[in-house]
Amino acid sequence: MDLYITRHGQTDGNVNKIMDGIRNIDLNETGIEQAKATRDVLKDTKFDLIICSPLSRTKHTMEIININNYPVIFDDRIKERDCGEFTGKGFESLDRDLYWNYYDTTKYEKAESIEHLFNRVFDFLNEIKEKYKDKTILLVTHEGITKTINCYFNGVPKDGNLQTLGLKNCEVANYKL
Repeated sequence: MDLYITRHGQTDGNVNKIMDGIRNIDLNETGIEQAKATRDVLKDTKFDLIICSPLSRTKHTMEIININNYPVIFDDRIKERDCGEFTGKGFESLDRDLYWNYYDTTKYEKAESIEHLFNRVFDFLNEIKEKYKDKTILLVTHEGITKTINCYFNGVPKDGNLQTLGLKNCEVANYKL
């Protein structure tokens, strides 16, 4: 399987360093332009299927990219990490190095644990690897999911720090399964 992954285009939350998590917010003008540029990069790649997070920012990105009208499936397992009590707050409201450290065991009041995030994304990847083994798939998802996917293919860094592993807005990665 050939797996392409892109992160949604920029949002105002990205610019203002706000923890958006699973909030339904849309792309800003820059995000729309980024999605158009990614559409141009991917326009000649033939996909069998697009799997997309059901959140507004990913849906909008996918709609811009999907000029060839490929079939689309929405899957909750590739929604962003639920930031719980940090949703809508600035990055400074928590220790992001801990929040994005695979080995951290902090129990948050409502925020999704990194263990739960990894379990749901790895379960998703294992399922699509079996179900679509000879297909070319595009995932339209979020930074936290791209960090987790990176670990699926490349392993967790020795120090557990996932901060730098995510894709930038509308950046594309390609993995072979």
